[in-house]
Amino acid sequence: MQMLIGGKFVDSSDGTKIEVVNPATGKIVDTVPAGTLEDLDRAISFAVEGQKEWNAVPLHEKMRILEKYACLIEENVEEISKVMCEEGGKPIEQCKTEVYANAAIFRIYCAAAYTFYGKTLPYNGEARAQGDVVMTVHEPLGVFACIVPFNYPCELAAHKLAPMLVTGNSVVLLPSSKTPRSAIMIVDLLYKAGVPANAVCCLTGRGSLIGAAVAADPRVAAVSFTGSTGVGISLAETCAKFLRPAFLELGGNDPLIIFDDADYEKALNETVAGRIGNAGQTCCASKRFIVQKGIFDKFAKDLTARLSAVKVGDPADPCVEMGPCVREADAREVERQIQLTIAQGGELLLGGKRDGAFVAPTVIKTSKDMDIARDMECFGPVWPLIPFETIDEAIEIANNTIFGLSSGVITSDMQVAMKVANRIESGSCIIGGSGNYRLAHQPFGGYKYSGVGREGAVSTLEEMTQQKTIAFKGILND
Repeated sequence: MQMLIGGKFVDSSDGTKIEVVNPATGKIVDTVPAGTLEDLDRAISFAVEGQKEWNAVPLHEKMRILEKYACLIEENVEEISKVMCEEGGKPIEQCKTEVYANAAIFRIYCAAAYTFYGKTLPYNGEARAQGDVVMTVHEPLGVFACIVPFNYPCELAAHKLAPMLVTGNSVVLLPSSKTPRSAIMIVDLLYKAGVPANAVCCLTGRGSLIGAAVAADPRVAAVSFTGSTGVGISLAETCAKFLRPAFLELGGNDPLIIFDDADYEKALNETVAGRIGNAGQTCCASKRFIVQKGIFDKFAKDLTARLSAVKVGDPADPCVEMGPCVREADAREVERQIQLTIAQGGELLLGGKRDGAFVAPTVIKTSKDMDIARDMECFGPVWPLIPFETIDEAIEIANNTIFGLSSGVITSDMQVAMKVANRIESGSCIIGGSGNYRLAHQPFGGYKYSGVGREGAVSTLEEMTQQKTIAFKGILND
Protein backbone atom coordinates (compact mmCIF):
# COMPACT_ATOMS: atom_id res chain seq x y z
CA MET A 1 0.00 0.00 0.00
CA GLN A 2 1.25 3.50 -0.84
CA MET A 3 0.86 6.80 1.02
CA LEU A 4 -1.25 9.69 -0.28
CA ILE A 5 0.29 13.06 -1.15
CA GLY A 6 -1.42 15.60 -3.36
CA GLY A 7 -4.25 13.19 -4.02
CA LYS A 8 -1.97 10.50 -5.48
CA PHE A 9 -0.71 7.16 -4.21
CA VAL A 10 3.08 7.46 -4.05
CA ASP A 11 6.14 5.69 -2.73
CA SER A 12 8.77 7.42 -0.61
CA SER A 13 11.29 9.59 -2.41
CA ASP A 14 14.08 7.08 -1.74
CA GLY A 15 11.96 3.96 -2.26
CA THR A 16 12.37 2.61 1.28
CA LYS A 17 9.51 0.76 2.93
CA ILE A 18 8.20 -0.24 6.33
CA GLU A 19 6.94 -3.76 6.92
CA VAL A 20 3.45 -4.11 8.35
CA VAL A 21 3.22 -7.15 10.64
CA ASN A 22 0.20 -9.10 11.84
CA PRO A 23 0.91 -9.37 15.59
CA ALA A 24 -1.26 -12.47 15.95
CA THR A 25 0.85 -14.47 13.48
CA GLY A 26 4.11 -12.51 13.32
CA LYS A 27 3.86 -12.55 9.53
CA ILE A 28 4.41 -9.57 7.22
CA VAL A 29 1.10 -8.69 5.59
CA ASP A 30 2.08 -5.59 3.62
CA THR A 31 4.54 -2.74 3.29
CA VAL A 32 4.07 1.03 3.28
CA PRO A 33 6.48 3.78 2.26
CA ALA A 34 9.00 5.02 4.82
CA GLY A 35 8.40 8.71 4.21
CA THR A 36 11.41 11.00 4.05
CA LEU A 37 11.94 14.65 4.92
CA GLU A 38 11.64 15.37 1.21
CA ASP A 39 8.21 13.69 1.20
CA LEU A 40 7.20 15.71 4.25
CA ASP A 41 8.24 18.93 2.56
CA ARG A 42 6.08 18.06 -0.47
CA ALA A 43 3.11 17.14 1.71
CA ILE A 44 3.25 20.42 3.64
CA SER A 45 3.61 22.41 0.42
CA PHE A 46 0.46 20.78 -0.94
CA ALA A 47 -1.33 21.38 2.37
CA VAL A 48 -0.51 25.11 2.33
CA GLU A 49 -2.24 25.50 -1.03
CA GLY A 50 -4.96 23.00 -0.16
CA GLN A 51 -5.93 24.93 2.95
CA LYS A 52 -6.73 28.00 0.88
CA GLU A 53 -8.80 25.94 -1.55
CA TRP A 54 -10.69 24.07 1.17
CA ASN A 55 -11.33 27.17 3.27
CA ALA A 56 -12.91 28.84 0.24
CA VAL A 57 -15.53 26.07 0.00
CA PRO A 58 -18.82 27.30 1.57
CA LEU A 59 -19.68 25.73 4.90
CA HIS A 60 -22.81 24.00 3.61
CA GLU A 61 -20.78 22.43 0.80
CA LYS A 62 -18.11 21.27 3.24
CA MET A 63 -20.83 19.61 5.28
CA ARG A 64 -22.27 17.89 2.21
CA ILE A 65 -18.84 16.50 1.35
CA LEU A 66 -18.10 15.29 4.87
CA GLU A 67 -21.55 13.71 5.20
CA LYS A 68 -20.83 11.83 1.98
CA TYR A 69 -17.55 10.71 3.50
CA ALA A 70 -19.38 9.37 6.58
CA CYS A 71 -21.63 7.33 4.28
CA LEU A 72 -18.60 5.97 2.41
CA ILE A 73 -17.01 4.93 5.69
CA GLU A 74 -20.12 2.96 6.61
CA GLU A 75 -20.16 1.32 3.19
CA ASN A 76 -16.59 0.14 3.73
CA VAL A 77 -16.80 -1.01 7.35
CA GLU A 78 -15.93 -4.63 6.57
CA GLU A 79 -12.88 -3.82 4.47
CA ILE A 80 -11.44 -1.21 6.85
CA SER A 81 -12.11 -3.39 9.90
CA LYS A 82 -10.33 -6.35 8.33
CA VAL A 83 -7.23 -4.21 7.69
CA MET A 84 -7.29 -2.79 11.24
CA CYS A 85 -7.64 -6.25 12.74
CA GLU A 86 -4.83 -7.63 10.62
CA GLU A 87 -2.28 -4.90 11.34
CA GLY A 88 -3.20 -4.06 14.94
CA GLY A 89 -4.45 -7.31 16.47
CA LYS A 90 -7.67 -5.77 17.73
CA PRO A 91 -10.65 -8.21 17.74
CA ILE A 92 -12.70 -7.79 14.58
CA GLU A 93 -15.94 -6.80 16.31
CA GLN A 94 -14.11 -4.05 18.21
CA CYS A 95 -12.67 -2.87 14.89
CA LYS A 96 -16.13 -2.59 13.39
CA THR A 97 -17.35 -0.56 16.35
CA GLU A 98 -14.41 1.79 15.88
CA VAL A 99 -15.05 2.30 12.17
CA TYR A 100 -18.69 3.14 12.79
CA ALA A 101 -17.51 5.60 15.46
CA ASN A 102 -15.43 7.37 12.81
CA ALA A 103 -18.54 8.11 10.76
CA ALA A 104 -20.51 9.18 13.84
CA ILE A 105 -17.75 11.58 14.94
CA PHE A 106 -17.73 13.30 11.55
CA ARG A 107 -21.51 13.73 11.61
CA ILE A 108 -21.43 15.18 15.13
CA TYR A 109 -18.77 17.72 14.18
CA CYS A 110 -20.71 18.67 11.06
CA ALA A 111 -23.73 19.38 13.25
CA ALA A 112 -21.60 21.35 15.70
CA ALA A 113 -20.20 23.49 12.89
CA TYR A 114 -23.64 24.93 12.16
CA THR A 115 -23.87 26.37 15.66
CA PHE A 116 -20.26 27.52 15.92
CA TYR A 117 -21.20 31.18 16.05
CA GLY A 118 -19.20 34.34 16.27
CA LYS A 119 -20.27 37.00 18.76
CA THR A 120 -21.46 40.58 18.84
CA LEU A 121 -19.87 42.47 21.73
CA PRO A 122 -21.97 44.68 24.03
CA TYR A 123 -23.16 47.74 22.16
CA ASN A 124 -21.90 51.01 23.70
CA GLY A 125 -20.15 48.94 26.37
CA GLU A 126 -17.44 51.58 26.75
CA ALA A 127 -17.51 55.35 26.34
CA ARG A 128 -14.69 55.21 23.83
CA ALA A 129 -16.69 52.78 21.67
CA GLN A 130 -19.82 54.93 21.39
CA GLY A 131 -21.64 54.04 18.18
CA ASP A 132 -19.28 51.18 17.31
CA VAL A 133 -20.50 47.72 16.33
CA VAL A 134 -17.95 45.04 17.22
CA MET A 135 -18.17 41.38 16.26
CA THR A 136 -15.94 38.31 16.18
CA VAL A 137 -15.48 35.59 13.57
CA HIS A 138 -13.61 32.28 13.66
CA GLU A 139 -10.86 31.62 11.15
CA PRO A 140 -8.84 28.42 10.59
CA LEU A 141 -5.35 28.18 11.99
CA GLY A 142 -3.94 26.83 8.71
CA VAL A 143 -2.02 23.59 8.23
CA PHE A 144 -2.39 21.01 11.01
CA ALA A 145 0.04 18.19 11.66
CA CYS A 146 -2.08 15.33 12.96
CA ILE A 147 -0.18 12.48 14.65
CA VAL A 148 -2.28 9.40 15.44
CA PRO A 149 -1.24 6.39 17.57
CA PHE A 150 -1.53 2.69 16.79
CA ASN A 151 -4.27 1.75 19.21
CA TYR A 152 -7.30 3.50 17.66
CA PRO A 153 -6.11 4.49 14.17
CA CYS A 154 -9.61 5.04 12.79
CA GLU A 155 -11.46 6.63 15.70
CA LEU A 156 -8.65 8.90 16.87
CA ALA A 157 -8.04 10.06 13.30
CA ALA A 158 -11.68 11.15 13.21
CA HIS A 159 -11.37 13.06 16.47
CA LYS A 160 -8.69 15.16 14.79
CA LEU A 161 -9.64 15.22 11.11
CA ALA A 162 -13.31 16.10 11.65
CA PRO A 163 -12.88 19.35 13.64
CA MET A 164 -9.86 20.37 11.57
CA LEU A 165 -11.73 19.99 8.30
CA VAL A 166 -15.08 21.50 9.31
CA THR A 167 -13.23 24.65 10.39
CA GLY A 168 -11.37 25.01 7.08
CA ASN A 169 -7.93 23.78 8.07
CA SER A 170 -5.82 21.42 5.97
CA VAL A 171 -4.19 18.32 7.45
CA VAL A 172 -0.98 16.36 7.15
CA LEU A 173 -1.97 13.03 8.73
CA LEU A 174 0.88 10.99 10.21
CA PRO A 175 -0.34 7.54 11.31
CA SER A 176 1.60 5.10 13.46
CA SER A 177 4.06 2.99 11.47
CA LYS A 178 2.54 -0.02 13.25
CA THR A 179 -1.02 0.55 11.96
CA PRO A 180 -0.77 2.82 8.91
CA ARG A 181 -3.03 1.22 6.32
CA SER A 182 -6.44 2.10 7.74
CA ALA A 183 -5.37 5.77 7.82
CA ILE A 184 -4.52 5.60 4.13
CA MET A 185 -7.97 4.14 3.42
CA ILE A 186 -9.63 6.94 5.39
CA VAL A 187 -7.87 9.68 3.43
CA ASP A 188 -8.68 7.97 0.15
CA LEU A 189 -12.38 8.04 1.09
CA LEU A 190 -12.11 11.75 1.94
CA TYR A 191 -10.88 12.33 -1.62
CA LYS A 192 -13.69 10.24 -3.05
CA ALA A 193 -16.21 12.27 -1.04
CA GLY A 194 -14.92 15.50 -2.58
CA VAL A 195 -12.31 16.91 -0.19
CA PRO A 196 -9.67 18.65 -2.38
CA ALA A 197 -6.63 16.49 -3.00
CA ASN A 198 -4.25 19.01 -1.43
CA ALA A 199 -6.33 19.58 1.69
CA VAL A 200 -5.47 16.22 3.29
CA CYS A 201 -2.54 13.91 2.86
CA CYS A 202 -1.42 10.74 4.63
CA LEU A 203 2.32 10.42 5.09
CA THR A 204 3.61 7.10 6.43
CA GLY A 205 7.02 6.80 8.03
CA ARG A 206 9.05 6.72 11.21
CA GLY A 207 7.77 9.07 13.86
CA SER A 208 11.29 9.67 15.11
CA LEU A 209 12.09 11.28 11.74
CA ILE A 210 9.00 12.92 10.28
CA GLY A 211 7.12 13.41 13.55
CA ALA A 212 9.91 15.50 14.99
CA ALA A 213 10.46 17.42 11.75
CA VAL A 214 6.83 18.37 11.17
CA ALA A 215 6.63 20.30 14.45
CA ALA A 216 9.62 22.41 13.43
CA ASP A 217 8.33 23.36 9.98
CA PRO A 218 7.32 27.06 9.95
CA ARG A 219 4.45 26.34 7.54
CA VAL A 220 2.69 24.14 10.09
CA ALA A 221 0.29 26.21 12.21
CA ALA A 222 -0.40 23.64 14.94
CA VAL A 223 0.28 20.06 16.00
CA SER A 224 -2.28 17.63 17.40
CA PHE A 225 -0.73 14.52 18.92
CA THR A 226 -2.05 11.46 20.72
CA GLY A 227 0.61 9.19 22.17
CA SER A 228 3.24 8.88 24.86
CA THR A 229 3.97 11.62 27.36
CA GLY A 230 7.66 11.72 26.51
CA VAL A 231 7.06 12.33 22.81
CA GLY A 232 4.34 14.86 23.62
CA ILE A 233 6.71 16.90 25.78
CA SER A 234 9.31 16.88 23.00
CA LEU A 235 6.76 18.10 20.45
CA ALA A 236 5.56 20.81 22.83
CA GLU A 237 9.13 22.04 23.31
CA THR A 238 9.59 22.30 19.55
CA CYS A 239 6.26 24.06 19.04
CA ALA A 240 7.02 26.51 21.84
CA LYS A 241 10.05 27.78 19.92
CA PHE A 242 7.70 28.91 17.15
CA LEU A 243 4.80 30.04 19.40
CA ARG A 244 2.48 27.54 17.77
CA PRO A 245 -0.07 25.47 19.70
CA ALA A 246 0.44 21.80 20.47
CA PHE A 247 -2.68 19.85 21.44
CA LEU A 248 -1.58 16.79 23.39
CA GLU A 249 -3.56 13.75 24.52
CA LEU A 250 -0.99 11.68 26.37
CA GLY A 251 -0.59 8.83 28.82
CA GLY A 252 -2.57 7.81 31.84
CA ASN A 253 -2.64 5.48 34.82
CA ASP A 254 -6.35 5.65 35.32
CA PRO A 255 -7.89 4.54 38.60
CA LEU A 256 -11.17 2.71 39.16
CA ILE A 257 -12.28 2.97 42.81
CA ILE A 258 -14.68 0.28 44.01
CA PHE A 259 -16.34 0.60 47.42
CA ASP A 260 -17.72 -2.18 49.60
CA ASP A 261 -21.31 -1.13 48.89
CA ALA A 262 -20.94 -1.22 45.11
CA ASP A 263 -23.25 -3.23 42.91
CA TYR A 264 -20.95 -6.24 42.95
CA GLU A 265 -21.73 -7.72 39.53
CA LYS A 266 -21.58 -4.32 37.91
CA ALA A 267 -18.21 -3.66 39.51
CA LEU A 268 -16.85 -6.97 38.21
CA ASN A 269 -18.21 -6.33 34.73
CA GLU A 270 -16.76 -2.83 34.59
CA THR A 271 -13.41 -4.04 35.89
CA VAL A 272 -13.17 -6.58 33.08
CA ALA A 273 -14.64 -4.42 30.32
CA GLY A 274 -12.70 -1.35 31.35
CA ARG A 275 -9.39 -3.09 30.63
CA ILE A 276 -9.85 -6.02 28.27
CA GLY A 277 -10.70 -4.09 25.08
CA ASN A 278 -7.79 -3.84 22.63
CA ALA A 279 -5.72 -6.01 25.01
CA GLY A 280 -5.61 -3.13 27.49
CA GLN A 281 -3.96 -0.80 24.99
CA THR A 282 -6.32 2.12 25.55
CA CYS A 283 -5.21 5.47 26.96
CA CYS A 284 -8.26 5.89 29.22
CA ALA A 285 -8.64 2.21 30.14
CA SER A 286 -8.63 1.56 33.87
CA LYS A 287 -5.07 0.64 34.89
CA ARG A 288 -5.29 0.70 38.69
CA PHE A 289 -8.14 -1.04 40.51
CA ILE A 290 -8.52 0.39 43.99
CA VAL A 291 -10.82 -1.94 45.94
CA GLN A 292 -12.10 -1.48 49.48
CA LYS A 293 -10.87 -4.09 51.93
CA GLY A 294 -14.32 -5.41 52.89
CA ILE A 295 -14.73 -7.05 49.49
CA PHE A 296 -11.13 -7.17 48.33
CA ASP A 297 -10.39 -10.90 48.75
CA LYS A 298 -13.68 -12.06 47.26
CA PHE A 299 -13.37 -9.55 44.43
CA ALA A 300 -9.84 -10.73 43.59
CA LYS A 301 -10.98 -14.35 43.52
CA ASP A 302 -14.03 -13.67 41.36
CA LEU A 303 -12.06 -11.42 38.99
CA THR A 304 -9.45 -14.10 38.37
CA ALA A 305 -12.23 -16.60 37.67
CA ARG A 306 -13.91 -14.21 35.26
CA LEU A 307 -10.67 -13.42 33.41
CA SER A 308 -9.68 -17.09 33.25
CA ALA A 309 -12.73 -17.63 31.05
CA VAL A 310 -11.88 -14.85 28.59
CA LYS A 311 -11.33 -16.20 25.07
CA VAL A 312 -7.91 -15.07 23.85
CA GLY A 313 -6.79 -15.83 20.31
CA ASP A 314 -7.04 -14.94 16.64
CA PRO A 315 -8.57 -11.44 16.53
CA ALA A 316 -10.20 -12.23 13.19
CA ASP A 317 -12.45 -14.76 15.00
CA PRO A 318 -15.69 -12.93 15.98
CA CYS A 319 -15.87 -15.00 19.17
CA VAL A 320 -12.46 -13.87 20.45
CA GLU A 321 -12.63 -11.31 23.25
CA MET A 322 -8.95 -10.37 23.43
CA GLY A 323 -6.17 -10.45 20.88
CA PRO A 324 -2.44 -9.74 21.07
CA CYS A 325 -0.54 -6.59 21.86
CA VAL A 326 0.25 -4.58 18.76
CA ARG A 327 3.80 -5.98 18.49
CA GLU A 328 5.87 -8.59 20.27
CA ALA A 329 8.19 -5.83 21.52
CA ASP A 330 5.22 -4.17 23.22
CA ALA A 331 4.23 -7.48 24.80
CA ARG A 332 7.77 -7.94 26.09
CA GLU A 333 7.56 -4.52 27.75
CA VAL A 334 4.30 -5.51 29.47
CA GLU A 335 5.99 -8.75 30.59
CA ARG A 336 8.88 -6.72 32.01
CA GLN A 337 6.46 -4.53 33.95
CA ILE A 338 4.71 -7.61 35.36
CA GLN A 339 8.02 -9.09 36.49
CA LEU A 340 9.09 -5.79 38.04
CA THR A 341 5.83 -5.57 39.99
CA ILE A 342 6.29 -9.11 41.30
CA ALA A 343 9.89 -8.30 42.23
CA GLN A 344 8.62 -5.29 44.20
CA GLY A 345 6.37 -7.60 46.24
CA GLY A 346 3.28 -7.97 44.09
CA GLU A 347 1.34 -11.22 44.45
CA LEU A 348 0.57 -12.81 41.08
CA LEU A 349 -3.00 -14.15 41.17
CA LEU A 350 -3.45 -14.94 37.47
CA GLY A 351 -1.52 -14.97 34.21
CA GLY A 352 1.86 -13.32 33.91
CA LYS A 353 2.74 -15.33 30.81
CA ARG A 354 3.64 -14.12 27.31
CA ASP A 355 3.49 -16.05 24.03
CA GLY A 356 4.81 -13.94 21.18
CA ALA A 357 2.69 -10.78 21.11
CA PHE A 358 0.02 -12.35 23.34
CA VAL A 359 0.00 -11.54 27.05
CA ALA A 360 -2.38 -13.59 29.18
CA PRO A 361 -4.88 -11.62 31.32
CA THR A 362 -2.88 -10.91 34.45
CA VAL A 363 -4.06 -10.04 37.96
CA ILE A 364 -1.59 -8.85 40.60
CA LYS A 365 -2.26 -7.85 44.19
CA THR A 366 -0.15 -4.75 44.74
CA SER A 367 0.51 -2.09 47.34
CA LYS A 368 -0.01 1.61 46.81
CA ASP A 369 3.72 2.41 46.79
CA MET A 370 4.69 0.16 43.84
CA ASP A 371 5.61 1.65 40.47
CA ILE A 372 2.55 0.20 38.74
CA ALA A 373 0.31 1.82 41.37
CA ARG A 374 1.81 5.26 40.73
CA ASP A 375 3.61 6.44 37.59
CA MET A 376 4.29 3.29 35.53
CA GLU A 377 1.69 3.15 32.76
CA CYS A 378 1.19 -0.51 31.81
CA PHE A 379 -0.20 -0.68 28.27
CA GLY A 380 -1.48 -4.25 28.29
CA PRO A 381 -3.99 -6.68 29.85
CA VAL A 382 -2.88 -6.28 33.48
CA TRP A 383 -5.17 -5.71 36.47
CA PRO A 384 -3.26 -4.37 39.52
CA LEU A 385 -5.52 -4.64 42.59
CA ILE A 386 -4.80 -2.15 45.38
CA PRO A 387 -6.67 -2.37 48.73
CA PHE A 388 -7.92 0.66 50.66
CA GLU A 389 -9.93 1.38 53.80
CA THR A 390 -11.30 4.94 53.71
CA ILE A 391 -12.47 7.35 51.04
CA ASP A 392 -9.56 9.65 51.82
CA GLU A 393 -7.08 6.82 51.29
CA ALA A 394 -8.73 5.84 48.00
CA ILE A 395 -8.49 9.39 46.68
CA GLU A 396 -4.91 9.69 47.89
CA ILE A 397 -3.94 6.52 46.00
CA ALA A 398 -5.81 7.65 42.89
CA ASN A 399 -4.11 11.07 42.85
CA ASN A 400 -0.63 9.80 43.69
CA THR A 401 0.52 9.77 40.06
CA ILE A 402 1.90 12.18 37.49
CA PHE A 403 -1.06 11.34 35.26
CA GLY A 404 -4.68 12.45 35.31
CA LEU A 405 -6.55 11.35 32.20
CA SER A 406 -9.68 9.50 33.30
CA SER A 407 -11.12 7.74 36.34
CA GLY A 408 -14.11 5.85 37.64
CA VAL A 409 -15.89 5.18 40.91
CA ILE A 410 -18.50 2.56 41.77
CA THR A 411 -20.54 2.90 44.97
CA SER A 412 -24.20 2.97 45.93
CA ASP A 413 -23.65 6.16 47.96
CA MET A 414 -23.94 9.10 45.55
CA GLN A 415 -22.59 11.51 48.13
CA VAL A 416 -19.39 9.45 48.30
CA ALA A 417 -19.30 9.22 44.51
CA MET A 418 -19.58 12.99 44.15
CA LYS A 419 -16.85 13.54 46.74
CA VAL A 420 -14.55 11.31 44.71
CA ALA A 421 -15.50 13.01 41.43
CA ASN A 422 -14.90 16.43 42.96
CA ARG A 423 -11.52 15.61 44.47
CA ILE A 424 -9.97 13.30 41.93
CA GLU A 425 -7.37 14.87 39.64
CA SER A 426 -8.43 13.71 36.19
CA GLY A 427 -10.06 15.07 33.07
CA SER A 428 -13.13 12.91 33.58
CA CYS A 429 -14.68 10.81 36.31
CA ILE A 430 -17.27 8.17 35.47
CA ILE A 431 -19.69 7.43 38.30
CA GLY A 432 -20.96 3.88 38.10
CA GLY A 433 -18.35 2.68 35.62
CA SER A 434 -14.75 2.57 34.57
CA GLY A 435 -12.93 5.55 33.11
CA ASN A 436 -12.77 3.77 29.75
CA TYR A 437 -15.43 6.12 28.45
CA ARG A 438 -15.38 8.63 25.61
CA LEU A 439 -18.08 10.42 23.65
CA ALA A 440 -17.68 12.58 20.58
CA HIS A 441 -19.24 15.57 22.38
CA GLN A 442 -17.22 15.08 25.57
CA PRO A 443 -14.28 17.47 26.14
CA PHE A 444 -11.80 14.62 26.38
CA GLY A 445 -8.34 15.26 27.84
CA GLY A 446 -6.38 15.09 31.03
CA TYR A 447 -4.75 16.84 33.94
CA LYS A 448 -1.05 16.94 34.78
CA TYR A 449 1.16 14.85 32.45
CA SER A 450 -1.85 13.45 30.62
CA GLY A 451 -1.92 16.31 28.18
CA VAL A 452 -2.94 19.78 27.10
CA GLY A 453 -6.20 20.73 25.41
CA ARG A 454 -9.50 18.95 24.88
CA GLU A 455 -10.98 16.92 22.03
CA GLY A 456 -14.77 17.00 21.75
CA ALA A 457 -17.48 18.75 19.78
CA VAL A 458 -18.35 21.08 22.66
CA SER A 459 -14.88 22.58 22.80
CA THR A 460 -12.51 21.54 20.01
CA LEU A 461 -13.77 23.88 17.29
CA GLU A 462 -12.56 26.77 19.42
CA GLU A 463 -9.10 25.21 19.56
CA MET A 464 -9.00 24.54 15.82
CA THR A 465 -9.55 28.22 15.02
CA GLN A 466 -8.44 31.71 15.96
CA GLN A 467 -10.77 34.61 16.68
CA LYS A 468 -10.70 37.81 14.71
CA THR A 469 -12.38 40.99 15.91
CA ILE A 470 -14.10 43.15 13.28
CA ALA A 471 -15.16 46.62 14.45
CA PHE A 472 -17.39 49.06 12.57
CA LYS A 473 -16.10 52.22 14.20
CA GLY A 474 -18.72 54.90 14.70
CA ILE A 475 -21.14 53.26 12.28
CA LEU A 476 -24.18 54.10 14.44
CA ASN A 477 -23.15 57.58 15.40
CA ASP A 478 -25.37 60.40 14.14
